[in-house]
Order: sequence, then structure tokens, then C-alpha cells
Amino acid sequence: MVTSSPLKRNLFWDVDLEFLSPERDWFFIIERVLEFGDIQDFEWLLSTFSKEQLKLVIKLSRILSPRTLSFCKTIGYVS
Repeated sequence: MVTSSPLKRNLFWDVDLEFLSPERDWFFIIERVLEFGDIQDFEWLLSTFSKEQLKLVIKLSRILSPRTLSFCKTIGYVS
């Protein structure tokens, strides 16, 4: 359950955190953290999800902003 992580409620303002699961909802969680999270949220993301999952979200997401994609490229998650 995401509530045990350092994620902030404001990242998931439109969903009930009680029903959000990193195992099931990983794509959605990664998108939100990349787009709206801070450095602590990003560190949690790196420790919780695989590099392959992150790369897949970055490649397939339709909501990530150009700024977020540029950040991902800078840290080596996009070629």
C-alpha cells in the first residue's frame, strides 16, 4: 500500500490511497511521482520499482511533460 511510503497525498489527490497498490498500479504511480513528486518521492521510486519499469513508463506515458522527459534523459533513463 502506498501510504507506507514517503509519497504525499497531494500526488494522488483523485484516488483513494487505501486501494492504490505499487504491485498493481505501478505505471500510474511512476507517472505521478515523475511528473509531480519531489526528490524524496523520486528516491522512493528508485528503491521501489525496477529500472525497466521506469524506462517503460517514460517511453509509453502520454502525460509526462517535456521538462520531465528532459530530466529523465539527463539522468540516463531515456536515450
